Amino acid sequence: MSEKNKKWLYSLLEMLAVIVITIGIFKFVVIPVRIDGISMENTLHDKSIAMINAIGVKEENIHRFDIVVIYSETLKEKIIKRVIGMPGDTIEFKDDILYVNNQETPQDFLDKDFVEESKITYNAKNFTDDFKVTVNEGEYFVMGDNRLRSTDSRDLGAFTIDDIIGMKGLVIFPFDDVQWIK
Repeated sequence: MSEKNKKWLYSLLEMLAVIVITIGIFKFVVIPVRIDGISMENTLHDKSIAMINAIGVKEENIHRFDIVVIYSETLKEKIIKRVIGMPGDTIEFKDDILYVNNQETPQDFLDKDFVEESKITYNAKNFTDDFKVTVNEGEYFVMGDNRLRSTDSRDLGAFTIDDIIGMKGLVIFPFDDVQWIK
């Protein structure tokens, strides 16, 4: 084999290795996600792009109020939501107050000004309609931060660990909104 052919073959093998590694990283390590819609406002914004951690998605690593990416079989798409209810929890919203297992639980991640503006915009008495649900073992109850405009566990039901494909990450675009997703 000539020296020229060896260099060409070596370059081809290098490119193939880079392609395989890149595909592996974007399939098993980080998941690129485009935020589509306003269900996570005022935390995450429509058309933002995030890189979400795909490793470490285990029951022991998921905590209340984590942001997760879920594959919704019903919607046939990835959705990004916040974990509100853990397995076995009883979740109740009453007059915009979250109760977890009958204990009032603050939602410090919600922007109070955004909540009040949304109630005015949508002519709603409450930001979160009253409801009560008990989460089955092995399931997670998730909601968008923009409760008045979110399709989430209230409509889709709870999700299992197998539905959760990523958690936490980094918004990388637009550049003026780069932020960690916790």
